[in-house]
Amino acid sequence: MGRKAWLIVTLIIAVIFIGYGYTKHVETAQYYRGAFNAGEKAIESSKYMQAENHFRDALKKKPNDKAANAHLTQVVKYRAGLKWVKKGSYTRARQLFHEVTQVENGSQTLVRRAASNETELKEVLHELDIFEKNYQRAKILATNYEYTASNTKLAVILGYGNIDQHYYDEIRKKAKKLQSSNDRVLAALGYHVTGADSSSSDTDENTLLPRSQGTTSSGVTSAVGKITKKQLQQARRDLDHEGVDSKAFTDRDVREVITRAREQNVSVREIAREFK
Repeated sequence: MGRKAWLIVTLIIAVIFIGYGYTKHVETAQYYRGAFNAGEKAIESSKYMQAENHFRDALKKKPNDKAANAHLTQVVKYRAGLKWVKKGSYTRARQLFHEVTQVENGSQTLVRRAASNETELKEVLHELDIFEKNYQRAKILATNYEYTASNTKLAVILGYGNIDQHYYDEIRKKAKKLQSSNDRVLAALGYHVTGADSSSSDTDENTLLPRSQGTTSSGVTSAVGKITKKQLQQARRDLDHEGVDSKAFTDRDVREVITRAREQNVSVREIAREFK
């Protein structure tokens, strides 16, 4: 075979290899892009395990791709954060969600969701700390036979607007159990006790009013009713001034605080200090 023929054969082989290489490159790019896009769609649908698998598939074709690696890192951390939330480890979960927001070249959808979760858990941890302190104080008060004061402490917990969220399951159950125990003792002592879960429209708050000899509960309620709206507002300001969140107290709770202050001949602020 002549030199010219060999040259032609060599060119043909080179073209075949170049064509094959280009085809493989195109196939790799298409596979990568398909897997990556599928991962992003899975994130939008909150199917995080599927998203993780898709990004791993994308990295099989482009192991050093920054975007795919970033998305995978985010999904892994985000899934771990969700698992820690289910376990009740909110501090660890919050840290993982924060780490998701710090990943560069990642999913902005996950950044938004993680940031929202981080903010929510920050509030949850803050409230849980307050609730636990109030619960421990309520236990001490109950041990000292101060059942009404104990229930006032528990009202800070059970009166919280979001107390039925799963984050607060444990503290809510403990608070309700102690409240029920206090109520049983108070009822046995002759106090009028209205449960917080009452369906009556005018008894949707904890009412712990002493029933004195020859005095009906309506008579006592009438006495409490003498507290003016202005006095209620001032009492709430006094509670806030002492670092106690007055928003957690119903009007009935505030009346109870004012009544206790009058009975003990002290200021509302002095009563408020018991709640710290």
